[in-house]
Formats: sequence, C-alpha cells, structure tokens
Amino acid sequence: MTSIAARVAAATWQDVRYAARVLLKDRGFTATAVATLAVCIAVNTLIFAVVYGVVLRPLPFDNADRLVYLYNSYPNAGAPRASTGVPDYFDRRAAMPALDESAIYRRQGVTLTGVDGAERLIALRTTPSLAHVINAQPAQGRLFTGADGEVGQDRVTVIGQAYWTQQLGGDPAVIGRQVGINGEPHEIIGVLPQGFTFIWNDIDLWLPAAFTPEQRGDDARHSNNWQMIGRLAPGATLEQTQAQLDAINGRNHERFPALRQILEDAGFASFVTMLQDELVRDVKPMLLLLWGGVLLVLLLGCVNIATLVLVRSSRRARELATRQAIGAGLWRLRRQTMTESLLLSTLGGLAGLALGAWSLRAAAPALRLDELPRGFEVGVGPVSVAVVMALSVVVGVVLGLIPTAGSSRLDASRALRDDSRSGTAARRTILLRKALATAQMALAFVLLVGAGLLFTSFREILRVDTGFDPEGVMTAAVSLPPASYADDDALRTMTDRVLDGIRALPAVEVAGAVTVLPMSGDSSDSVIIPEGYDRPAGESLISPNVSIVSETYFDAMRIGLVSGRFFDSRDRAGSLPVAIIDERLAARFWPGRDPLGRRMYLPDSAETALTPGPDTLYVTVVGVVRNVQLAPPGLGPEPVGAYYFPLRQQPSRVFVIAARTSADPGTLVAPMRGVLRDLDPELPLFGVDSMTARLDGALAARRVPMMLSVGFGVVALFLAAIGVYGVLAYGVAERRREIGIRMALGGTTADVFRHVLGDGLRIVVAGLVLGAGGAYVAARAMASLLFGVQPTDPAVAGAVAAILACVALVAIALPARRAAKVNPAAVLNS
Repeated sequence: MTSIAARVAAATWQDVRYAARVLLKDRGFTATAVATLAVCIAVNTLIFAVVYGVVLRPLPFDNADRLVYLYNSYPNAGAPRASTGVPDYFDRRAAMPALDESAIYRRQGVTLTGVDGAERLIALRTTPSLAHVINAQPAQGRLFTGADGEVGQDRVTVIGQAYWTQQLGGDPAVIGRQVGINGEPHEIIGVLPQGFTFIWNDIDLWLPAAFTPEQRGDDARHSNNWQMIGRLAPGATLEQTQAQLDAINGRNHERFPALRQILEDAGFASFVTMLQDELVRDVKPMLLLLWGGVLLVLLLGCVNIATLVLVRSSRRARELATRQAIGAGLWRLRRQTMTESLLLSTLGGLAGLALGAWSLRAAAPALRLDELPRGFEVGVGPVSVAVVMALSVVVGVVLGLIPTAGSSRLDASRALRDDSRSGTAARRTILLRKALATAQMALAFVLLVGAGLLFTSFREILRVDTGFDPEGVMTAAVSLPPASYADDDALRTMTDRVLDGIRALPAVEVAGAVTVLPMSGDSSDSVIIPEGYDRPAGESLISPNVSIVSETYFDAMRIGLVSGRFFDSRDRAGSLPVAIIDERLAARFWPGRDPLGRRMYLPDSAETALTPGPDTLYVTVVGVVRNVQLAPPGLGPEPVGAYYFPLRQQPSRVFVIAARTSADPGTLVAPMRGVLRDLDPELPLFGVDSMTARLDGALAARRVPMMLSVGFGVVALFLAAIGVYGVLAYGVAERRREIGIRMALGGTTADVFRHVLGDGLRIVVAGLVLGAGGAYVAARAMASLLFGVQPTDPAVAGAVAAILACVALVAIALPARRAAKVNPAAVLNS
C-alpha cells in the first residue's frame, strides 16, 4: 500500500514539474491566464467575504438557529416595522410556550462621568433575560438577575471587555466600583468576555431595563420603542410561534374593542422571523446581487481563458498527436493537461486570494463595512479561502478537459503535415471559439445592464430634493442628564445657553437644534389627528415623523417656508401650543385648504384617538415648510408627512446642534466643544459630523453597490472586447494563406475587410440577443433595489447595447484591418 502511494506521489510530482516547465516556456499564455483569473478570483474573494460575514455566517451564540425576532407592524399608518412595546413583551412571556425565553433591548447613548470628565458611550439597555436567551456568561463577576430589573434596584452595569482593558486598565478589582452614568451612580457587577458581541461591536456596557406599572400598563400599548428576541423551545416552529402571537393579538382585540377598528384600519399585525434573517433583511438582496455579479465576472474570465486554451490547444495539436502516436494513452495525456490546468488555476487562485484579501482591507472604509450588520466580522477567513480555492479547482478541471477533448480522434499524420486547419475538427474548434466569444458578449451585456440600472437609480436618488441645504453645516449632539437637569425649566435654560454660546462663535452664521436630524439614521413618529377630521371608513390613522426644533433650526438647515411663520419668541412655555407641518401633511389633512390656524391633537389613549377627551393636547398650525427627506429615497416606507414642535414648549434632554458657517465646517468642532466644556465639563459633545458627510453616509448603501457593479461591468466590457478581438485576430493569423490566395484571385481589400467585419458583427449581434434574455431576468430580480427607473427601461438597455457594440466594433476593426493588409505575394512565397 505504501509503495502504491509512493508511486502515485512520484508520478504526480513528475506531472507537476513537467507542467511547470511547459507553463514557463509559454510565458505569454501563462501570464495572461493567471492575471485574468487572479482579477476574477480577487473580486469573488472580496464579495464572498462580505456575503459570508454578513449573510451566511451563523450568529455567534448557542442555539443561534433557534433565535427569533418579533415586531409589530402598522403598514397603512406608515410604520410597517415598528418594533415592540413593553406590554407586548410581558404578554408574550406569559402566553407563548413556543418561546422558552425572551427579552427586549435597545441601543442607546449614555454619558459616563469620572475624574477625567465626561465621555459618551454606547449602552445596551436590556431585560435581565437577554443573557439567558443567548446563553451569555461573564468573564468576571455576574450578569443581571431578575432583581436587577426592578425599579430602584437597576443602578448596576456590566461592562465590555474593550472598555475594561482600554479605559480601566484591566483593573482586576473593578467589580463593585461605582461609576456615574447619566449623572446617577451605578455599580459595576460584571465584565463580559473577550470577543463577546451582541449584534453590535461598539457596545461599551449593559444596563438593566426596569419598568414601572405605568410602563407595563395597557395605556402604554403600541408605544413601540424596544427590540424583542426570543429562543424557540425545543421542537417549536416559526408557524407555531406565529399562531401563538396571533392569538395574543386576538385576545387583546377583544379586551380593547375601542382600539380594534383603529388597528384593523392601520393593518396592525405582529410577526416573528428568524433573528439572522431580520438582521440582514435590508442588505441581503443587494449583497446576493453583487455576489451573482462577481460570479458572472468569474464565468466571463473563464470563458476568456477557455478561448486562450483553445488557441493554445490548436498550436499543441502536433505535440499531443505525436505523443499519442508513440504510445501515450488518452488517460496519460489528459492527466498531464489536467495537471497543467490545475497548476495554472491554483496560481491564479492564490494570486486572486491575496489580491482579494488586500483589496478588502484597503476598500473597507470606502465600502463602509462597519455600517453593515456584523460588518466588523467580515474578513478572509478559512471558509472564504476554502470556497475561493474550490472555485479555482473547478475552473482548473473544466479548462483541463479542453486540450484533449478530441484526442481520441487525432490523426498524427495530419497533425504532422499541419493540415488540420481544413479538417472537421478545426472547423469545430473555430465554431467553439466563436461560441465562447458570443457567450462573453452575452455575459457582458447582462452585467452592464445591471450596472446601468443601478447607476440610473442612483442618479435619480441624487435628483431628489432633500428639502435642506447640507453645505456648510456642522452637527453635534448634546445629552442633558436628569441628575443635573431635573425639570423642563432646567432643560430650557441649558439649551438656550448652549445655543447662545455656539451662535456667539465668530464663524457661525446661524445655529439651531433638533431632536431628529435628517439623514442621521434616527427616526421618531407619533399619531396626530386634525381637529374635526372626518376619517373615511377603512382609512387608517397615520403616524408621521415628529421633531422638536429650536426657533432658528429651519434657518440653519435652509428649510424653506411655504406659508405662515417659523417658531419665534412667542412660542414659549405656557403660551398657545403650536406646530409646523410639512407640505405632505398639509395636503393630506387639509387638501385644497389653508392649514394655518387649524388645530391637531395628540391622542393619549385608544378612546381619545376617536373622540378627544378633556385633557387632550391640541396644537395650532402656525406654519407650513417644505418636505424634508429624512431618510435616503427608496430605503424604508414612503413618508406620510412630518410635523414639528417648538423646543421651548417641549424641551428635550437629547438634541442635535446644526451650526451653519461659510468656512470649513470642521473648524467649528473645537470651538463647539469649548463652549460646552465652559458651560458644563460633564457634558460631552458627541455624534460630531458635517451634514454633507451624513448625507454621503446615508447614500452609501446605494452608492457602494452601484460603484462595484459599474466596476464589474467595466471588467466585463474589457474581457468581452479582448475575447472578440482574440478570436478574430487568431482567425486572421490562421487564415493568412487563405486570405492571400483570395486576394491573388481577385479579392479586394474591401472584400476581406467586410468579411472579417461580418464575422465579428455576427458574434456581437448573437451575443446581444442572447444577453437580452439574461438581462431581462436579472433586471426583474433586482427590481426591488431600484429607485426611479423600471427594470425594463429601454433607454438603459439601448445605451448599454450601444456602448458594448462600439467597443466591440473597435475590437473587430483591428483584426479586420490587419486582414485587409495581407500581402498576397509575401504570403504565397513564404
């Protein structure tokens, strides 16, 4: 057995050495094939690493395949995915046996104070049950218990490993230490393990969620501001879980008949889905589309290499036929050519793997991988290496079958006489080369149409009027802790001092404050109803976006006034409650009428949603402003409108400053920090970014896929052009003698040019026709990813066809011109 293995190893090593000598001898072919394959493998490495890290890689928790996500939905009210409310969580814990554990959580910013001043951290506020859902264990101390989730006993925290080592120096005596969080003392009770993450990797600490009876009561229903996950009980299914969820909602409908019709009109329902599917819901279609694109690029590159292999095989026909004639068996020839092909594809795969890994590291900031779900886990790991090298091996096997595909029928004497050009096998080879070139044109057309649709979609997004001017605006957030600013008067006073201090900076033209900044990724919405509104039967209440703004916010953002006025000094505490609405809301509530002076009210219960009560808050509309694009177009539900309250009447603990300057916005950061430090050293300025950067980041989800697809399209265009050129150029080289004879017998230069040109055009036309079908299927598949353009847009398909045809025409014209310049005398005398 050992001797057999030794002989096999020796034979394999001999084949590898011979293959290396052959490839080194044919350096031009080897370099071209390896480079082509390396580029194609590199883009596959990059995209697969992202797809695996974000979409395919299992969550790093025990029983990750049993973790589910639950949410409420009000599609007719403009909130198709509205997370979960506190009463829902307690209902489901008590009446869903399909879940053996569940938890709610939310990500929030907190201010940590200490001897070095204040810093802003990211915290996960969660019920103690989360640790049981994901089976988390502490590295030190303990995690939350049920007692920590009771009001008054929740002043404890569990810190992350990174914060413990970087900020606290890895102090082993950290358990029991007191830290100030939002101005309140908290005891550190535990440290999370090294490498532990829960969805995000920037969570510095965990805080327990504790709820008052009012927060758990029925009046808090449908106030959805928590995320809910659960773990399926052994043997439970999604279908069973959904049925139990529906049953809970059905019972609540019976308990609250006044609310039932409103919820039915809003399309209310609750859903359960796998947690991993929920995390990648927004990015999965685009990432899979890009993966499909790079696989097409790889296929196109392989077709290109296959064409080179065919050409090379024609040149090696004499060698193969001779070796067969002197006794080499078909299996021996195939083994050797397969070894050459596998060695070639392995070299290309390794080079592509290295290039792809380097490209991933270099392109990570531009691709904004950190903004993808679990983007911090993306990397070229063992799975990516295995998949990429497997692809390389498959390519090598397929290419290795080409040289000896017809070896059993090779005639040695014919090969030695070099007459095979006129034989049947040669004709088949020529047809196969043309078929491969046609396939390249078809694949390039599919990729370019996809790129063209994404490019056109992104162009349409850029044309959308955002309703504000981002140029020259610096933004930064402030959070006022309740321990230092206990009531509304304290909040108003400090907010005024902060804004006055920033307005006094020499470079600041105007500054304002807002609770929800456009394009920030944050959102807030709440039901509001116009007074006397006669809601048609079946029409849903709506939940427009709501923001609280200072008097000068609209000026700072240059949001245009349509009618009425902006907020001013009249809109203060104790005065008439007022609001400003946008054009969408005005058109919905008062179509064709003047909304100024009309009133709206905020329902505080199911009963007041239908009939206002004596304590219902009414607000008077004093202005209408232009529509503002709060989120990137095409991402999320269509906005139903927005309304604004004055900051003096409804002060907020957290607000974002928007300061406009004619200078570089970056120069405002240090002075703004100085203003806040002078007013209160324990108030950090966080979330600092220019408005143009925020807008750029918000559009990254559209821009990056568009740029990648355009890049793939350009590569495909280049490969297709090279493929057509190579087929025709080699055909001209093979037929120089034939062309010389034709011209000697009276053929003209124009005839030869037209003949070669016609061959090329037939390839192009056939490729475009075949590609049109593939492009149609691909375009329909990506319809949900487009904005402002139809998948079957004839302008995009026409433009792509024209570009592809023009590039191909240049590639065709070069060999056609060379054929027309053949000298009959020189050819016939050679």
